[in-house]
Amino acid sequence: MFPLRVSSICAYIACFLLSVYYRICSVASIKDAAAPKLLSSGGSKHSKPLPVETLDLIFLFYIASLLDDPKYATVRDYRTQQKEFMQELCKVARCSRAFNQVMNGSLCRIWASSWRRPSSLTRTSQSGMGHPPALGVWIITAETEFFPLNYSLAAYKALEIASINYHRGIEWSQPEQRFVRSLCISAYPHSLRQLEILRLHTPEEEVIRLVSDCCPGLTELRLVRCTMFNDPQCWHWRAHTRSQDHDYMQSSDPDTVVAYANRMAVLLRGFEQLEAIHIGHYLIGIDAVFRHRTNPAHKRHHPITDKMYHVDGAMVVSPTHLLATANQDGGPPIDWRAVRLADRGLWAQPCPLCEREFGSPIQRAEGLAAGILAAHFDTLKSVSFAGFLSDRRIRPSPWRVGREQYGDDLYVWADSPCYPQSRKMQQMVRQGDWWQPPQIIQ
Repeated sequence: MFPLRVSSICAYIACFLLSVYYRICSVASIKDAAAPKLLSSGGSKHSKPLPVETLDLIFLFYIASLLDDPKYATVRDYRTQQKEFMQELCKVARCSRAFNQVMNGSLCRIWASSWRRPSSLTRTSQSGMGHPPALGVWIITAETEFFPLNYSLAAYKALEIASINYHRGIEWSQPEQRFVRSLCISAYPHSLRQLEILRLHTPEEEVIRLVSDCCPGLTELRLVRCTMFNDPQCWHWRAHTRSQDHDYMQSSDPDTVVAYANRMAVLLRGFEQLEAIHIGHYLIGIDAVFRHRTNPAHKRHHPITDKMYHVDGAMVVSPTHLLATANQDGGPPIDWRAVRLADRGLWAQPCPLCEREFGSPIQRAEGLAAGILAAHFDTLKSVSFAGFLSDRRIRPSPWRVGREQYGDDLYVWADSPCYPQSRKMQQMVRQGDWWQPPQIIQ
């Protein structure tokens, strides 16, 4: 992503330093140059620090060179590896107060983050930056509520990589006693190439339509849903307690998977250069969740005691008492008869029975869906879904994909590092706007 930028910065710094060198040489006399003096180990009292402009250019190149690393391959990598990146910068920034100030300014012109305060490279804050990012930033990682609602990023003409929190897209209104939908981001810049949207409640159709209209040259898109696994305390789930409300739980049935994958491909067809896509859906039904929570054999692998209902373990004398004590946080009312979402601790350890019972159906479903997406997009290299068998049930389940043309016949392949010997080549046949294997048609 950054080789061109690194080369440009390097060339600019070289020209700048060369001009400084010529200015110094033009005023230095030959007599002084012929009589050099060795400096002591403590340096010279007449030595001067580099100009701030020079330090800024050097630090810009240093930051860009750190980012020009294979470990920053996806937009998720920038978000999850911020701590390690900051540790590298701090090695230089802590050398002096001047270095800290200049490095801070250089970094804020490249990368805006809600995880980091711009006032210091040695301290962090979860409260965000408190002001809009510089218009020239290349990267924005906003894991928390970083922007006001209906915010336009169109003015950020240099922005290439963004991770945006969309959780405020649906908020509870206490005065109106209902959920209110809002637009998180109203526009994206045409320059955007990699986008990740976190804690999504907004329908994917709306998000994809907006992004494809604003930046059709996108190469990576990650849609991460707010789910019962990553945020069981979300007020939206308190009020939406039916199984069908958790529509991110799909199905592993082959016919259903074919319909699902083709529907997603049609939504994504505006991205003609798409190379990587993450869809935050689990290709297994919600029955798998209830089986893990209620089946005695599965319950033996629970790391904590599961509370299926709101009255379980609560010091209450009646449902009325429960509602009176539980609804004091300003959120939506609790239906005490509804099944309570499991605490995150329930998913902290893997379950061997889940792997045994659901591993093969999930593998087949994900491989089939990944292959269909590869048939739709000849640029596609990787596909990932929400991994039901992953760490804490919240990690992606990645697949590498490719396609080969043999005359009029199209074959696709997909393999996953999560499933040994998962590579499979299969033919795809076109039926209208759909691609599917021949055996599904039969």
